[in-house]
Amino acid sequence: MSTIQITPCLQEEVPILRQMAESTFIKAFGSQNTPENMAEYTAKAFSLTQIQQEFDEADSHFFFARAEGQAIAYLKLNFHQAQTDLKEAQGMEIERIYVVSTYQGQGIGARLFDFAWAMALQTKMTYAWLGVWDQNLRAIQFYERQGFKAFDTHVFYLGNDRQSDVLMRKDLEQ
Repeated sequence: MSTIQITPCLQEEVPILRQMAESTFIKAFGSQNTPENMAEYTAKAFSLTQIQQEFDEADSHFFFARAEGQAIAYLKLNFHQAQTDLKEAQGMEIERIYVVSTYQGQGIGARLFDFAWAMALQTKMTYAWLGVWDQNLRAIQFYERQGFKAFDTHVFYLGNDRQSDVLMRKDLEQ
């Protein structure tokens, strides 16, 4: 594979980000949920208006992993009040890491994770945290291998289906 570059998502790329966010989410979770719940959730969570609002949030940052200039994965990091749960000044949330299916299994998710970790260190956070669906055992195991530990859960609605996310945290060694 060619060299992977991780770069900030630009304003003019928000439609690409929106499309990637929706398609990777559907690919990741569509087979485990009803079409009705997926349609209801994605219509809200991945509308162009919603993604633009998230992009415009000063404390949220989107990055693309690119191969030969093409966006093949994305990462969303949240700081301060942009965090979905904890909203603590010393923490950074890794809200999303998604890789286009044809590029999965090539270490791109791990590269984005390493990039997120470097951002946490660079911004002098004391910990990083994330939420992961309790049915996504592969992701939970990946995060555990990275040193994350479960510390809580929260409710997540996918359409009208009440689901549970495991909240995981790793302290940073400065």
